[in-house]
Amino acid sequence: MNQNWIVKQALANVEQWDSSLTSYYPDTQRWMNDPEAYLQRLVVECNYLNAVKQLDWTKYLNPGSTVLDMGCGGGWLSAYLSAMPQVEKVVSIDSSQNYLDNFLPAVVQKLNGDISKIETIQGFFSPLMYADKSLDVLVISSALHHADNIASTMKEYERVLKPGGWLIILNETPASGARYIFSVSKVFTTILLDTVTQKYRSSVKKISAGGFLYDPYLGDVDYPVWYWKKAISDAGFKLEKIHLTGLATVVGKKGRELTHFICRKPA
Repeated sequence: MNQNWIVKQALANVEQWDSSLTSYYPDTQRWMNDPEAYLQRLVVECNYLNAVKQLDWTKYLNPGSTVLDMGCGGGWLSAYLSAMPQVEKVVSIDSSQNYLDNFLPAVVQKLNGDISKIETIQGFFSPLMYADKSLDVLVISSALHHADNIASTMKEYERVLKPGGWLIILNETPASGARYIFSVSKVFTTILLDTVTQKYRSSVKKISAGGFLYDPYLGDVDYPVWYWKKAISDAGFKLEKIHLTGLATVVGKKGRELTHFICRKPA
């Protein structure tokens, strides 16, 4: 008798991602099971919410807007958006049921969001089970670089957005051209030496013409600014603005600047 493992395998992969986070980054254990600690980390110790507040959201949200928060995590951005009077509904999607069930309600309450406006869905970046031209705004904070292919993922987002709708890519840290070349060159040298010396590594960084996988445990991919621009255009969006926040990821520390890409689907 034929069996279908697809759903079980997908759920197992999600659990492996959560375990990888705590296994390879032990300091995350202090907030992975505690909504209070999570909120402290994401919106106090880090600049994610501060960076989001720099945008004038009245430009992107019409009265009665439905907003999809992709890769919502514990729901801090969903909470922030749900408190806005223009927002009628927030659809919060994440692969982690732990985040959706055990974090999001507490986080929304702490940030004075409106839980009655929020619908949660456990799911991946794509495909989206929405009809063509059905959503007003899609936001995705510090998450799109985890997608297997950002170009094809954004094409799916273009499909579900209404003409004139917004794709707002928040809190990415794209590399400059020179910095990206330097990073890729270092990894290329390591790969070449390992190949010559036949050195085995069970988990390795990877480079290609389409990105640099710098964290093989969590699937973090680095893209230069020019690649983001090309991918956005190729997906059918107009890049209205690149908003440089002047903020590093962690409060009070140096690092790459959190950057927002404001994209619009042509009307």
